[in-house]
Amino acid sequence: MSTDLKSHAQGVSLTRFANDGQGTSVQVTMRKERPVGTEFFDHLQLTRAQAAALAADLMDFAQGREVEEV
Repeated sequence: MSTDLKSHAQGVSLTRFANDGQGTSVQVTMRKERPVGTEFFDHLQLTRAQAAALAADLMDFAQGREVEEV
């Protein structure tokens, strides 16, 4: 079973779902700018731990504190 979640980002939808063996996960979905064949959307699936780590990285970027990887 899945549940749509509120997103503050325009054009981004969030869906919470049960991921076998990994607990609760979230799917982030965006419409592709240029659809390829029958693929109209891009998506990313994250566990809670992955979502927390990515959120920290995105906050660093949003606040101009990102670190370049060499």
